[in-house]
Amino acid sequence: MKPRKVTLVRRLVQLAFFILLLYGAFIFPHPLEAPIPSIEPGTPRTSQYPRDRILWVSGKECVIDMYLPVLACRFIAQGGTFKSCSLHVLSENITWKTSIKLLLPHLAFLAVLSFLFARMWCGWACPLGAMQDAMGWIRRQFGAGPWHLAQGWDRFFRVLRHVLLWLSLAISALITLPLFGRTGVNDALFLIYCQLCPSRLVYPPLGGVNPCWTDFTNGITTTLTFLGWFCLGVFALGFMVPRLWCRFCAVGALLSYFNRGGLVTLEKQAGKCTSCGTCRRVCPVEVQRVYRDRTNPIVTDTQCTLCGRCVESCPEEGCLSMRLAGRSIVES
Repeated sequence: MKPRKVTLVRRLVQLAFFILLLYGAFIFPHPLEAPIPSIEPGTPRTSQYPRDRILWVSGKECVIDMYLPVLACRFIAQGGTFKSCSLHVLSENITWKTSIKLLLPHLAFLAVLSFLFARMWCGWACPLGAMQDAMGWIRRQFGAGPWHLAQGWDRFFRVLRHVLLWLSLAISALITLPLFGRTGVNDALFLIYCQLCPSRLVYPPLGGVNPCWTDFTNGITTTLTFLGWFCLGVFALGFMVPRLWCRFCAVGALLSYFNRGGLVTLEKQAGKCTSCGTCRRVCPVEVQRVYRDRTNPIVTDTQCTLCGRCVESCPEEGCLSMRLAGRSIVES
């Protein structure tokens, strides 16, 4: 691929995934058979929640009963194409205490996809990521420059996303215990990260569905309602801070574990680098490693969404490259 065409190709891929994931239920009105067995749902489950609860969903089933490592959200209008994201499947099946025999094929499928592309899913396939890129494009049309996070705040978000990831999984396990498992607590804390994620509020209106904006059933749901609004505000700040939610996202945190050691790598020939700083300036998530590292040929950072902007913009021939299983995809 020619380096100057990376963004064009990525935009086309983003558009294809945006249509497929958000409008698949409209394109394919009847479910398709999945190649691996479905997981029998336990209790609680999203289809049981009434219209006035946070976890209410507009579609009772998806087109393909499988999961993706990206925000293929359960709350997409009419159920969406795929069942949900990787964090959703982990959280609900921990709560349901699903047999590992039933869960293993789905986990293996997710692991393979994550190993193949890592956070490239975030940079190229995630609808929420595509929307943030569109917000940045709109900002630029008004001639406004981006806001940059101070390094301290950037480090804070890097840590916080992992805290959110492991805390949500821990809560998913805790609500199975008798102390927390009673009605009113169990169903209020079920899929807690989904209740905070902005995709729950952003995706449904794109399909003509009004999501549940408020749930004042009890103190827990009231707190989660306000926290959900706060997270939506963080997402909205993506108009000014490029890809802000990507720095906050627990699903991205899960994928980040595959960024180092996965098949997609960002590589640098330090001898050709002139320290011009272009890679640092164009990076939407302000990764510093590509610019600073002069000892390791592989400079993939766990924060990197593998969008290829640094490779596309690098003025030095052969200095930066993105590779899949060692083979060059694009080179500066």
